[in-house]
Amino acid sequence: MLGALTELRGISGYEHEVRTFITEQIEPHCDTLTTDSLGNLYAHQDGDGSHVCLLAHMDEVGLMVTGSDEKNGWLTFDTVGGIRDSLLPGTTVRVGPHGHAGVIGLPAVHLQSSTDRKKPLPKEKLRIDVGEAHPSIEIGDMVTFDTPFLRRDDTIYGKAFDDRIGCYCLIELLQERLGVPLTCVFTVQEEVGLRGASVVRSRIECDYAIACEGTFALDHPSLSEEERMPRMGHGPAVTIADRTLIAHTTVLEAIGCAADENDIPYQYKRPLAGGTDAGAFHIGGKGTPSGVIAAPCRYIHSPCAMAKWNDVIHMKELIGATARYLAEGV
Repeated sequence: MLGALTELRGISGYEHEVRTFITEQIEPHCDTLTTDSLGNLYAHQDGDGSHVCLLAHMDEVGLMVTGSDEKNGWLTFDTVGGIRDSLLPGTTVRVGPHGHAGVIGLPAVHLQSSTDRKKPLPKEKLRIDVGEAHPSIEIGDMVTFDTPFLRRDDTIYGKAFDDRIGCYCLIELLQERLGVPLTCVFTVQEEVGLRGASVVRSRIECDYAIACEGTFALDHPSLSEEERMPRMGHGPAVTIADRTLIAHTTVLEAIGCAADENDIPYQYKRPLAGGTDAGAFHIGGKGTPSGVIAAPCRYIHSPCAMAKWNDVIHMKELIGATARYLAEGV
């Protein structure tokens, strides 16, 4: 199912395809299932104990069509979410609601000057080439990376691991039914400023919250040994603090106890980097003790990310064990 989730197309503001798929997977397992006017999906299960909210965002980073050359089929575009311009040349993409195939073209190296070869072109000088004009492609259409999901032994490859991995974990936990008061929220527009979670925080009153994410892995040869945290294959990454949240000590204690009691490996994420829906959610209403559990992924926010399947499984197990621990009382 994770493979199917990653291959769905849904940049920020265009999450309907993802939401429809998730609804089909979880509807039989929910006591209530609702959406709001922005498109956030709320799945609730009744149970005994403290009320726990789990959040995962449906949107992925991608591109948006900003203009077109109707004669040649070249499209100008802008990024939606954080993507480095240098990653784009040569990337294959799908354009618009019909998924027209395209490639972000670049002149062949022997047609470039020595100066141009030494510097990446900014996205303003790049074009998506769809081969010929398509009347159905319009300004504002979404553009997604054309990356199939692949698993080889314990390693998985694909697009949108941030945050279809989190969505996958929540779907699995809803299907298992934890037996505690649980609301799983599949949010929209996280990649453009935590906008969906900003709406969610005014609609839900809960005792604890956990954002469930795909985060960056830093086990890369360009970094020193002490900088390589978190690492793939060492379990889910737990946030102590990032740019939007200082994790509540009660939630951190629950994560640690749940991991120890269930023999689930985990590691800490490099502090003060990144941000998640928990950052927007925890300051709503009277405030909610919150934390973050994530799978470390190399190359997120790029056409193809990499992760370890066992990290995903351990992430799901740790989220479920922590939710039970919090619901039963720390």
